[in-house]
This record gives sequence, C-alpha cells and structure tokens, in this order.
Amino acid sequence: MTQVQQVHRRYHSYAGFVTTPQYFDDSPQQFLQVAPAGTGVLQRVNHIADYEYELGQRADNFGLLEESAICLGRSHCQVIGQVGSNWVHCNGTSPSDIERICLDISDKAGARFFMAGHCLVEALRALGARTITVANAYYRTDWSAGINGYLEAAGFEILWAGDLVDQGLVADEHEKLRIEAETLWDYPNHLMIAAAADAHERAPEADAVVQTGAGFRMLQVVDAVEGQTGTPVVASDFALYWAMLDHLGLPAAPGHGALLATLGG
Repeated sequence: MTQVQQVHRRYHSYAGFVTTPQYFDDSPQQFLQVAPAGTGVLQRVNHIADYEYELGQRADNFGLLEESAICLGRSHCQVIGQVGSNWVHCNGTSPSDIERICLDISDKAGARFFMAGHCLVEALRALGARTITVANAYYRTDWSAGINGYLEAAGFEILWAGDLVDQGLVADEHEKLRIEAETLWDYPNHLMIAAAADAHERAPEADAVVQTGAGFRMLQVVDAVEGQTGTPVVASDFALYWAMLDHLGLPAAPGHGALLATLGG
C-alpha cells in the first residue's frame, strides 16, 4: 500500500499588489517585512502611456484596477492590495461607492480586493478615531482636496490638514519635484517624521495622525513618530498591509506602530 504524500505548497499565504504606473513601488517588499515567513507576494504594475500622475488619468483608467485584480486572482492570490490613495476619489466616488466597487472586484477576482485610500478609513474606524490631523505630504492641491474630502465623507472631523509647503518643510512645489526626481518618489525619513510630528503639533487633541501618500514609506518611521507624539498614526502604506494581513488571519511583526500591533505579533 503506497503512502499518500502530504500536499506541499511553498507559501502558506498568497498576496498580490496592484501598483502605480511609472513608480518603483516597493510595497510588496515592505509587506514582507511585517508579514510572517512563508507569505508570498506577486505584483502587477498598471500601464498608462505617458502617465503624469494626474487625477484625470486615474479616472480614465480606473478599469485597470479590475483587470489587474482579476489577473492576480487567477494567479492564486488570496488577497489583493491596490496602492495609491487617490484612486478612491478620482471619479468622485464616496466611501460607500468604493466599498461596493471593492466587493464587486473581489467577486470577479476570486480574492479580497482592498484599495489603500479606503484602508485609511477602515484603519481609523478600527482604532476608534473620530478626529484627525492630516499630513498631506507631497500631495498636489487637487490630490489633498480629494482625499481629505473622502475622509470627511467617511465621517471623520479634520482638525488640521496641510502639505510639506504648508508646514514650511520644503520651499515650494519645485522643491517637491526635485526631491521626487532624486529619490524616485521615496522621501527621506527625516521629512516623513517631521511632517507627521508637525501635523500632531497643529492639532494635538486629534485622535490620530493621518498620512495620505504612498511616496511616504511610513512603515519604517511609525514607531518613532508615535513615540514622539503619543498618538496613533495611520498611513497609506501600512493601513493597506494591515487590511491584507487581517483578511489572511496573520499577525504582524512587532515594532511597526499601534495599528499593526492590533493584529498581534
């Protein structure tokens, strides 16, 4: 009688990422910093010719999110995260609209689909936050207006919001462009920490500090900011990782802030 061999899979969990055109997005690599060993990742970069990071281009190509999610779902991903907060509002959609869209894409992909912009909302709700102070970082004016309006539509009271120029941390939009060109949209740690800490100082009574853009890799500095301010931070990058890990039923590695700590470690 032959013995039946146990089925072997290289990974216990399979995660996919839909990422921004013309951007070296290291979200999959960052995700593996907090996910347990044995988690696998797959990435699909959306392609938009001559992409200039404009909201109108995102609105015109919104259907790419579904296409990419279906491809990742058919590649055996169990959960899929879309990077780029501004996609949730580029079509004038509300939080309830995005919830329906995400569920519809999840059904078509056969895997749970999360959008980073809405994960900000879900993470704040999970922490019980009602009032927030927002660091819009490198955002352009229309990006800030869109995501801040989305957060307000979700029921949060914004006590203060501003970008790096408002905070006096860079001189003007030209300096933002220079930093982005030199770093490939990977802002240095000292600016991330300063922006979040300043947002807290502008409204220290806020329940949480929100950071809205994936070009700020807040995962690597969240402990420093929370240690300095004593206030939970919710940022575009790790709010998405939190939602994906929570769906997979996985803990997060310790040392990455209050939100991921809710998953255990």
